[in-house]
Amino acid sequence: MTHRLNGGCHCGAIALELTLPRPPEEEIVGACQCSFCRKHNARTVSDPRARVRLVLREPAELQRYRFGLAASEVVLCRRCGVYVAMLMVEDGRAWTTINIDALDERARFTRPAESRDFSGEALDGRLGRRKARWTPTELVGWPEEGG
Repeated sequence: MTHRLNGGCHCGAIALELTLPRPPEEEIVGACQCSFCRKHNARTVSDPRARVRLVLREPAELQRYRFGLAASEVVLCRRCGVYVAMLMVEDGRAWTTINIDALDERARFTRPAESRDFSGEALDGRLGRRKARWTPTELVGWPEEGG
């Protein structure tokens, strides 16, 4: 049985659909320790068996932010400021880790967030880990350079 959850930014410019292979209550929740995620108090979920559709309803409101090794980009709404996801695109394929608080049913993720620190990770290792652990993602309405 799959579990479908919807969400996105506050104003609706960026929507997301997350399909999980298990109930949200059983999903592993992460708490990245980078300064960006800590400043947002982000809790994230990614599962290579899940699927995400990131729908850009209003392309002008997409704000991208890269930092550190620039191995991925943060997906933010320019209008309402919501951090929706972390996105990595390579060779026409995309993977994300979703900010749980961008989901309508965020309260269903009841497991305590596991602290994660990737600060010592080299770029090649980071890319490989993300491809193996992040959620395959379909980008809908996205600008060509983003996927």
